[in-house]
Amino acid sequence: MEEKKISEKESLELISQMIQQTKKDSAIGNGNMFLVWGYLCTFMSLAVFAMSQIRQESGWGWLYMAIPVVGFIAAGIVARSMKKKYNTPSTYASSSIGKVWFCLSFVFVFYAVYCFAYWNEPQGWTGMFLLGLFLPSIGTYCTGAILNEDWVQWCGIMGTTIGCKFLHEVCCDGMHIELKWCILMAFAMIISLVIPGHILNYKAKKANAK
Repeated sequence: MEEKKISEKESLELISQMIQQTKKDSAIGNGNMFLVWGYLCTFMSLAVFAMSQIRQESGWGWLYMAIPVVGFIAAGIVARSMKKKYNTPSTYASSSIGKVWFCLSFVFVFYAVYCFAYWNEPQGWTGMFLLGLFLPSIGTYCTGAILNEDWVQWCGIMGTTIGCKFLHEVCCDGMHIELKWCILMAFAMIISLVIPGHILNYKAKKANAK
């Protein structure tokens, strides 16, 4: 059976329809995952800063280790709730977004395990903080690019630039994490995860209202 050839215009329209369908199928919970991780990382960063100010102890940094534990549990609950409530089918765009975040999560987890393996080298943990600044922003930009959401892409770009000063100082001075970087982390999470999460939810809600 001969396959029907489509024109370039029809191809672009098909891609556009797939993107719009992904936005619509994601329903109101489109940005919920962003909000779960964004608010969690922001809260933990502010908590580390506040507790370190109240009680002058460096050990409060270990609160960051609660992020993956609490985050994956909360994300699993949200994902199960969304699937049960909306039962949305998987599309190529949504699958691509999932693979992007899986890759970024794998890099972060792998490096964390690597740091634990070299426990006696505390300088290595600086890299985890650096990844925490960059990886979510990269994922946000890729998500915005796949969904063709300009504001989400810009949030990803701005989130990435926030970490550039930290990257420069690490490369030039070999610095360790300072307490002030907890505030930077919280600010970066608001820009790269919290704001895009609310944007995606608003867009999805608007699309489903039509």
